[in-house]
Amino acid sequence: MSTDAQLAAFRRLVRRQYGVVSLEQARAAGYSRQAVARRVATRAWFPAGPRVYQVAEHDETPRSRAVAAMLSLGPDATLVDTSAAWWWGLRDVAPGRPHAAVPRDRHPRPRPDVAVSRRAIDPVDRTRVAGIAVTTRALTVLDTATLLGLEDGARVADRALQKGSVSIESLRDTHTRTAGRRGTVVGAQLIALAAGGARSWAERELHGGLDAAGITGWTANTEIVLPGYGRALGDVVFEEGKVIVEVDGWAYHRDLRAFLVDGPRQSALVAAGWVVLRTHWYELREDRAVFFARLRATLRARS
Repeated sequence: MSTDAQLAAFRRLVRRQYGVVSLEQARAAGYSRQAVARRVATRAWFPAGPRVYQVAEHDETPRSRAVAAMLSLGPDATLVDTSAAWWWGLRDVAPGRPHAAVPRDRHPRPRPDVAVSRRAIDPVDRTRVAGIAVTTRALTVLDTATLLGLEDGARVADRALQKGSVSIESLRDTHTRTAGRRGTVVGAQLIALAAGGARSWAERELHGGLDAAGITGWTANTEIVLPGYGRALGDVVFEEGKVIVEVDGWAYHRDLRAFLVDGPRQSALVAAGWVVLRTHWYELREDRAVFFARLRATLRARS
């Protein structure tokens, strides 16, 4: 029989786990097998997986289904890659079914509610959140980039860096420790971009794209004297039309840069009659033709 303290702790556990509980957890809280069976029979609980139950007073959600799948796999299962990124809030869309890793000596049967791979995960790269084990944020970012590719992986890394969920140092440390795993090349590229290489790449891509598109009359890294402000450096300057192109890397760098410099500087440029266009690593990598069309239209209007 459960004590009042056990019941209170059990209710807190259920809330933390989005309304899901395992048979082992229920037994530890003082529920007998017969008591569990009665709750299932009266639909106070309903099966949510092998030896796992959803408490009826809690809504079934993508998170409750993920918890159910993970609890049913056992304590040595770990939520990984894009599923872990979603769990950490680094991706917005819930996976169709969560992806979990289990130790290599396990051979679970295929299941429709969860994708399972056999993989060894170092305890230092594993933590527990809301009752389930999940890869740490740094490993999650690197795994996601490996699975999705550099471009989409960079979006996840950029969000994590903006939120302060990871640091470049933690990404670099995790990448070094797990150097033998699949995707280390993508991980190295991701870290180089995160450390500032995205902006450098974007500038080179912009310069090459301007030449290839036959857009002339510009200079790079050009100093402009602004009344009441002082000297400003433009990334790409079309002096005749008074158009400046500003290049950003990722939002991670953009936020700090904008806060410290760009607001007053851009106001001074606009007051002096300049038009400022912004582009960034994502735009120039994904569809730079859209940006160049916008730039051509601006230059025509200013001519």
